[in-house]
Formats: sequence, structure tokens, C-alpha cells
Amino acid sequence: MNSNIHYPQLQCLGSPSVLSLEHAKLFEAFSSDEVKALCRHMMCYVAPIDFRLLTEGDEGDFLLLILTGKVAVLKKNQSGNPRLAVAEPGTTLGEMSLIDGKPRFASCDTLTQTDFAVLSRASLNSIFVQMPRLGNKLLLVLLQHMTSRLRVTSLLLSSRISNSIV
Repeated sequence: MNSNIHYPQLQCLGSPSVLSLEHAKLFEAFSSDEVKALCRHMMCYVAPIDFRLLTEGDEGDFLLLILTGKVAVLKKNQSGNPRLAVAEPGTTLGEMSLIDGKPRFASCDTLTQTDFAVLSRASLNSIFVQMPRLGNKLLLVLLQHMTSRLRVTSLLLSSRISNSIV
């Protein structure tokens, strides 16, 4: 795997260690051996402050796992780029595009120097071939994670709709 395929302008830190992934809620259900195996399929980078990690509308075939720092999640609308959220260590970004192959839903800019790991679709496919149980477990955890976010978004949206009707 070309270590700088996704971020050639950034310093590549190599594969993450199990310790660097300890904050990640995504990996809570995985054993230490499973996390070690996943680490072999990921690459880490360091990005400076005010660096655009993901751009809304771009093609995306990878997700990011924030290891250190903070990242603003931004969505375009008529008034510019309102901040949807701040991603902190342990947060994944870009998993929708990894799964469905559609363009990025939002942009993500670093608010501080940020270390992050990249899991590409090619690496995910390699995990499926080499370790199908682990690949299926990872996919299920990603889907559960996305469903959880969808539920929160649906609650927020339904309360806004209810408030606008009254």
C-alpha cells in the first residue's frame, strides 16, 4: 500500500499502534489481537491546524479515525459553512463514503494539530478476503455506529419539525 496515497502532502507516521486506538469507541468490541490486525491495514498521518481533511462533494473511499486533536465538521448552506460538530479523539469521519461510495457529505478541517488513521476501501476489502470474520465484525460495528448517528439526527430533526408546526 502506498503510504501517502490519500495525503501525499502530510507526514506519514506509519501504521497505528494498539495504544493509539484505545480512545476509539469503534474498537471497543474488538480484542487486542483484532485491533492489531486492523492496525496493519491502516496508516497514520499528522495534519497541521486549519488543514482540510475531507471536502464536501469529493469522492471518498476511506474513513478517518481521529487519534489526537480536534476537527470541525462543516456543511455548506446559504449562510456559508456552519459547524455541525467537533470531532475529538476516537471519532470516525467519512464512514458513509467508505460504505456507499457516494461523495463526501461534509467537510472536515483541523482545529488543532491532529493525528489520524486512514482505513481505505481497498484495505477493508483486503480484510474481508484475509480475515472474513474480522471484516464482517468491522462492517457491523460501522453500520451500528452510523445507525446511532442517524437516530440522533432523526431526533433532532423531528423536534425541529414539531417546534416549527406549533
